[in-house]
Amino acid sequence: MAMSAQTLPLDSCIRKGKLANGLTYYIRHNDQTPGQADFYIAQRVGSILEQPEQRGLAHFLEHMAFNGTRNFPDGNGGKHSVRNWCERNGIKFGADLNAYTSIDQTVYNISNAPVSKAGVTDTCLTILHDWAGSLLLKDNEIDQERGVIREEWRTRRSRMAAQRMMENAMPVIYAGSKYADCLPIGHIEVVDTFHYDTLRDYYQKWYRPDLQGIIVVGDIDVDQIEAKIRKLFSDNPMPIGAPQRTYYTVPDNKEMIVYTQADNEQPTLNFSLYMKHDAEQRQSRDTREAFLSSYKSRLAMFILRQRLAKLSHEAQPRVMSANCRVGNFYVTTEKDAFALNLGLMPNNPQVGIDAAIEIVEKARRYGFTAAELEHAKVQHTVNIEHRLDNKNKTRNAEYAKNIVSNFCNNEPCMNIEYEAALEAEFSATVTLDDINKTMAEIVDNQNQVCIVFGPTKYDGKPYTMPTSDQLKTWIESAQQREYTNDNTAQQVDPVFMKKLPKKGKILSKRATDNGYTEYVLSNGIKVSARHSDIEPNRLTINMFRLGGRSLYPDTDAPTLQFLNSVVKESGAADFDFLTLEKKRRGKALRVVPYIDAEEEGVKGVCVASDLKTWLQIMYLYLTNPRKDKAIFQNMITKQQSMLRNRNASPNVTYNDSLRVAVYGKRKRTQPLTAERMNEVNFDRIYQIYNERFSNLAGMHLIVTGDIRQDDFDDLLCQYVASLPGKRNSNNDCKPGQYTLNIQNGQVTKVFHKQMITPSAQTNIVYSAPIAYTADTDLKLDVLSQIMRGVYTEKVREERGGTYGVSVDGQFWKYPTDGCSMTVSFRCDPDKYDELLPLIDLNLQRMATEGPTIEQLQKVKEYERKNYQRAVLTNGWWEYVRYHQLREGIDFNRNYLQKVDSLTTDDIRQFCRQLTAPGNRIQVTMK
Repeated sequence: MAMSAQTLPLDSCIRKGKLANGLTYYIRHNDQTPGQADFYIAQRVGSILEQPEQRGLAHFLEHMAFNGTRNFPDGNGGKHSVRNWCERNGIKFGADLNAYTSIDQTVYNISNAPVSKAGVTDTCLTILHDWAGSLLLKDNEIDQERGVIREEWRTRRSRMAAQRMMENAMPVIYAGSKYADCLPIGHIEVVDTFHYDTLRDYYQKWYRPDLQGIIVVGDIDVDQIEAKIRKLFSDNPMPIGAPQRTYYTVPDNKEMIVYTQADNEQPTLNFSLYMKHDAEQRQSRDTREAFLSSYKSRLAMFILRQRLAKLSHEAQPRVMSANCRVGNFYVTTEKDAFALNLGLMPNNPQVGIDAAIEIVEKARRYGFTAAELEHAKVQHTVNIEHRLDNKNKTRNAEYAKNIVSNFCNNEPCMNIEYEAALEAEFSATVTLDDINKTMAEIVDNQNQVCIVFGPTKYDGKPYTMPTSDQLKTWIESAQQREYTNDNTAQQVDPVFMKKLPKKGKILSKRATDNGYTEYVLSNGIKVSARHSDIEPNRLTINMFRLGGRSLYPDTDAPTLQFLNSVVKESGAADFDFLTLEKKRRGKALRVVPYIDAEEEGVKGVCVASDLKTWLQIMYLYLTNPRKDKAIFQNMITKQQSMLRNRNASPNVTYNDSLRVAVYGKRKRTQPLTAERMNEVNFDRIYQIYNERFSNLAGMHLIVTGDIRQDDFDDLLCQYVASLPGKRNSNNDCKPGQYTLNIQNGQVTKVFHKQMITPSAQTNIVYSAPIAYTADTDLKLDVLSQIMRGVYTEKVREERGGTYGVSVDGQFWKYPTDGCSMTVSFRCDPDKYDELLPLIDLNLQRMATEGPTIEQLQKVKEYERKNYQRAVLTNGWWEYVRYHQLREGIDFNRNYLQKVDSLTTDDIRQFCRQLTAPGNRIQVTMK
């Protein structure tokens, strides 16, 4: 580190300290969510420190933290367990109580703890203390957890072929390094057979105070928390002769390393090219110099990504996708790299590599333009200004995440005012020459590593992957080719509308429920506006009307599938999508027109001061969508390429089967195939789009957040009331006759498909014609949460049979009221027959006996606590208003009273209602 390096200051609101035994602590008061706090323990320990006989034990140990500690000796879910205490206090396992293991760190968290309740703060600290040095690691609990880890391994490998290929690539791309074999999931044979003491040795060796950080953020008294930490954690001894924590390096390579692999379950051809660089030394990562370097890299990558985006809009696409970044080399924080990531067209991969490298090479050799740099600076400034606006509304988890990065990786952890001032200074002083030099340093065509994952079949025939030699030749040839500097990018005119539409009128205005004001406009649109400073300078916007795809027959299904993406990517008025992005220079907003299954409209967010621009873009999309045949052809060609191998992934086959089983076999539920792509009609897309939006009467526009009252009414008249609409057009705004509905009766479909990692994947859908009300919706939610806990206990923990059982409930209003509960899990095929009966058995038991008082009380605690957090977001209030307008249901009214009044018999009776009709659809793929 240079002598002149200036260390960036730690956020002044954070109290950082260190105990005599080496333990570090961070405490920050944050009252964004009153009465709640987050508790973390971060360990500078991960799978990189394992010996060969310990591969997978860092991650295994993380699981064991929930299976018995000194003060909570029971296994996961037992009466005296960490999980049981947390859930009794509304801290849900998985959502609030969790942990993760990476290569270099292991982090545990107790989030959204209700510290306003007596004793919660002390108990959370006790749990962290137990995790730090008092895990019991009982023989029987270790053996029981082996099955859970096996199923986590199975789930990861079954879901994505890329996970398996990544494991195989590591020894090649990290040859000669500890990283050659270091992924946290480890070796399953070690997980199955390791001796108990091997895990205990790892724990005692690495879980120690000098590598541990305690983090507490929330509505707490900093002085009190500090005193408690000092008293509680000072007794953890630092082991004598403890080994040094080593951070391993990655060797350089003169010759390009190329790794290719084909997999039967990989549907696409994915290309990644890395150029490795030395990472910033750990001790200097929190310096001004490192932050400046990062700022320049971010600007360069922003511009380069914009140039690469043009490849996604060619009529004859040369790539499926193109992106780039600068950061960690693959999985390590100890080596940086520039990464160029491409989705290649399997029938001509070289042309895609050539196209992308040409863009990168021109940027490397000739740099960027002043207009491109200015645009990048402005967009970065907008992002940090948004964070600055919300400095008092930042959630505990965001602060905790930054502190973990500071403790584990010495990343800067400044307060937002200091960071904003620093970026403003850099923005004013960093020149185009600086960015061009940065680009040339980042992309130096040295130290290169190429990784290509691809399919074994394409278009029904065996696919021949490019060889390593071919790839190396293509890349180096493209990098050495002569290119002319043909980029003359200039700033685009920021004006969206040179001629404004004729204003409409506000006919009436009244206060309505939940703090909203309802406007009735002259064109038949109704506006619901709720002003709040919950999220300063931010608006969430949702315009919708019932109807959507359900109004169109099955013959239009292929066209409807492409409508949203074609319209959005084609742009509006005379501006293509990329031009629209550039025209909104300095403005933070997102505008997304859509036609979904049962409704149509526009969704988005924006900075409050940019509402005018948001409304202008919305107006252009609705009244003047741009027809771009090149964009359409681009999407069709790419989709046809993907469809030629779509069934390579077993998950695709499974989802196709599930959809048909649930909704019936009809053209609308059939998967899109390469042959059916010919049915997608460009003109029909815009015919349907214009039909849906030519008369906007009956639309509801919900605007929630920091509404600037001084010009809001005028903006509504100018851009919303002026939209085409016939106020008395008798638009009843209901879904049409083609709405999908879950089939009644019993359906069981079990089918077999060859898999590289064998598994049995199951979904069971229970449904019933229950009236959709706020009460029944709450009961379904509570039942789903209770059953999730039951299945976690009975299937995951007791049997070690699955990584997790998902339970999701859903209500609907159309075509008739009804609800469903879907239970899904993945397991070893050999355990399927043992586990499957537990799903029905435990649900029927719930319908007969109901939950215990304790089971219900746990969910009630979580619901109360979650509601307190939800009401502090714009999203909650928009959700409430949306459903009030859509279904006539007010989810906010007397919510806590509804939760408090729920009884175990309410849940039992609801479960009986759900199961009584006998509607059960099961789809299993083995």
